[in-house]
Amino acid sequence: MRDGIHLLKAGHPVVVFVYDHFERAARAQAKGLGVPDLRLYVFPQYTPGALSSSEEEEKAVKAAEEFPRLLMEQ
Repeated sequence: MRDGIHLLKAGHPVVVFVYDHFERAARAQAKGLGVPDLRLYVFPQYTPGALSSSEEEEKAVKAAEEFPRLLMEQ
């Protein structure tokens, strides 16, 4: 979070990758550090046995496709 905020304040495009379990804490920290609109990419955290390896692979492919686009959005 802090690295992302420092990069953002230095003028770099930033999207912080955060597991869904930590989204609420990440948003609170961003707000507390003066960047309430910090862009987050919320990724579903792996739960052993909950998903098949192909479903985990699909989540990773989706993130790899979406993440660069988010960096380019202003």
